[in-house]
Amino acid sequence: MEKSEEAVRTAQRQQDDVKFPPRWETEQASLAAESGLALLLVEGHQPPQLLTSNNNSICQTFQTSTAHAHLCDPYCGEAYKRAQEAGGASYYRCHAGFECFAAPVELRKGRRLAVIGGRAFLSSADYSALVERFRDGDLRDLLSPELFRNVLFATRFELERLERMLQEAAEEVAAHAPRARAATADAMQPTLLDEELEALDAELFPTGVTLEEASQRVLYTLAAAHGLKSLALYVRRDDALAAVSATGDFKVSAPHVSLRRAAAQNGHARAHADEASPARDRLDFDAKEVTEIFPLAVGDEIAGALAVGGAALDEESRRLVSDYCDKLAVPLELLSLREELERRMRAAYHLQSFTEQIGSADPDEAYNTILRHSTELLRSERASLLLYDEAANELQVKAAVGPRARVTRDARVPLGEGVSGTVLREGRPLVVRDLASAGRKPAPAERKYKTRSFISYPLLVGSRRVGVLNVTDKAGGGAYDELDLNLIDLLAPQMALALDRAEWHQKATQFQLLSITDALTGLLNRRYLEERLGEELERSKRHRFPVSFLMIDIDNFKEYNDRHGHQAGDIALEMTAQCLKAALRSADVASRYGGEEFSVLLPQTSASEAQVIAERIRQRVERTPFAHRESQPGGAVTVSVGISSFAPKVDTPESMIGAADQALYLAKSRGKNRVETYSPAHGSSPA
Repeated sequence: MEKSEEAVRTAQRQQDDVKFPPRWETEQASLAAESGLALLLVEGHQPPQLLTSNNNSICQTFQTSTAHAHLCDPYCGEAYKRAQEAGGASYYRCHAGFECFAAPVELRKGRRLAVIGGRAFLSSADYSALVERFRDGDLRDLLSPELFRNVLFATRFELERLERMLQEAAEEVAAHAPRARAATADAMQPTLLDEELEALDAELFPTGVTLEEASQRVLYTLAAAHGLKSLALYVRRDDALAAVSATGDFKVSAPHVSLRRAAAQNGHARAHADEASPARDRLDFDAKEVTEIFPLAVGDEIAGALAVGGAALDEESRRLVSDYCDKLAVPLELLSLREELERRMRAAYHLQSFTEQIGSADPDEAYNTILRHSTELLRSERASLLLYDEAANELQVKAAVGPRARVTRDARVPLGEGVSGTVLREGRPLVVRDLASAGRKPAPAERKYKTRSFISYPLLVGSRRVGVLNVTDKAGGGAYDELDLNLIDLLAPQMALALDRAEWHQKATQFQLLSITDALTGLLNRRYLEERLGEELERSKRHRFPVSFLMIDIDNFKEYNDRHGHQAGDIALEMTAQCLKAALRSADVASRYGGEEFSVLLPQTSASEAQVIAERIRQRVERTPFAHRESQPGGAVTVSVGISSFAPKVDTPESMIGAADQALYLAKSRGKNRVETYSPAHGSSPA
């Protein structure tokens, strides 16, 4: 009898140790595969999980990271608690930007279990924002190829549908009943694809394939499968659509397709971006040659489009193409975003390398450094650099690489004439994907260009013209696009400044040096700094880069100057300027703002990084053996520093300077010889 009771107790303990029925693992995996979303069975704090199915690879990286796993519990762990308390699903958005729900499930009596579902982005903007944090933000240490292995996108409708299916499955497992699957049209009739499309899907995005190559495969396969002559594939760039590949008539000039809020309906074409689409934006077009247009929807956004020209599709072909566009949207969007990330990381490397190498005053070395980094960054086999001669009102080729480089050197172009002269006069860059489609004459045969695509980029310092950078003959024969233009945007301010400096040293005239520099300290002057600050803020708005600004004031300088004389005061200003130069990085821009005030522009620098730099400056000045320092409070010449950083209400040169000035005032009022960072809590909006 005793032995039988002990066996029963042992069996009960073993049953208690099993947190969920064995059948649930199969059901959860089936639901995750059916929905394409993540499902995780949890019990309490997060991580860890009891069971994971189709987990988002980014979530998996967070959960296994010793440095970042703590970020999960305030979202997933709290959602688990809310679901248990409410007895129903709790929807939430986590720190990474994923849309999720936590739903309680009773799989074992007495077990307070829940399932976290979704873990998907609802928009590519959320994905891009997180990628920026991995690229150069607080999550840089997590960046790896495995991070993006399984990134999930969804719509709110898909999350809610998964939650309902989950509850039904949990009830059936708890009741030991077979799961009743609804015989819906979608379940009974899976998406049909031609053999060519199925084969393409298996090899569409192998490792190393470019967005353009993948797009070409898509179009050529669709053309072969359905006899389509003219196709164009578009991807989203911010709030516009850009053609990445085209065939047939569209190859010469891809039709313009745009986004708008209302549903796109044209009398001459059928638009598949109707009100039933989950996307918030709609497609619009005004080209008569377009007969069909299909959106590529990712979550709640349109991430791209497929335009079809020629004869209208029959219903079967239309359904097949529409199904394939649904299948294509997410992998194409991920490839596009990964390629953009790779370009931006490459640009960041070149920016750092460029700023480290461009310190030379020798003009020829500066020219060669600019061309070398430009051609490597844009993968160009041919490039030229032209400088503006204000006296002659013309451009002169100073350096060139590629075929006929020697022939082009020393050539001159009047301002306003030719491509380079027009680009510099108008102050706007020009990107040409194809000379023929742009309505331009082909280049003379003797120039032996390999491609018909180029970029001509004006180099400016504020409103002052410096020169033009031209790149062409992209390696592999591809065409330049807006992403390539964005890469030049990153380097252009440093290029223009480097060219300016090289020209100053070459001409060696005091007039030119005085035009943008302070005669006493040798630092740049206030006018130049404010122009650069405006440029840097515009660049930060386009690329979502941080930027910071310092206002620095020598403490008790008036008393020092009055007591020891203006000559001693001038020497103190010069020594402070030398402290700035020694403490700053090559990309930072220091200036004498006026009197005993200095300012520093810190490109691609967050507020926390700016604090480190500001403190380094403060300590260096305090330790420097100034003359008469014993007469100053504390026995040292010191500075106070105010910091401002780019933010929604601090996004103009005036507001950035005003915010730093308010922070400087705070540093002075709190005892001087200290660093303070602007916060709206310190006062009114910066002005």
